[in-house]
Amino acid sequence: MSDESAADDEGPEDGSGEADAVADESPHDRMEAYVELAAEERASRRRKDAVLDAVGDDLAAAVAAAAEDAGVTVEVTGTSRDGTQQTLRARLDRAALVAAAAERLPDGFVVQHVNDDGTLTVQWDERASVPDSRHHAALLKAIVAEETEFDEDGLIAGVPTRAAVLARAIELGVPEDAAETGLARLERLDMVDIDDGRVYPDSNFSKR
Repeated sequence: MSDESAADDEGPEDGSGEADAVADESPHDRMEAYVELAAEERASRRRKDAVLDAVGDDLAAAVAAAAEDAGVTVEVTGTSRDGTQQTLRARLDRAALVAAAAERLPDGFVVQHVNDDGTLTVQWDERASVPDSRHHAALLKAIVAEETEFDEDGLIAGVPTRAAVLARAIELGVPEDAAETGLARLERLDMVDIDDGRVYPDSNFSKR
């Protein structure tokens, strides 16, 4: 049999053969097929949910371990007038957390963004191994976020110097040349703006 004849025997590739088969079925047969397909879809959805739940548990455990590695900074934020009461705040260093998370997260996952409310956006990179440059970018953004100060109106009141950002990145394990390259890339992507030796959050800084 020729290849052309074999192709003819296999039927059309546009799905019209399947549509013709459905058209030949009775309404009762179609409903039975529908019920079976719906059951398969529900089972598939349950399996997908179970897979995502398991991944979420793994990520939560990794970030919890990273938070333990990073530790917290406790500082006095206020003292009563008579000195009998002090207000303490336990603060998690976001930069240190991102650095620890890079070591703890499963292969293929990276911290995409540290959100203003303290949550982390973790992304599956779709590659078995995440390039170091992605981890470095997340860390550099976290350093800028950690060192940027805001006033009571939510306006920027202070930002870190470029030298301070690089020094902190190096302290957290990023090679100096990689830190410089990563910061320059964030500027090209409009995630930070470097002006007069200082690093400001830019228009794309909060994009996840």
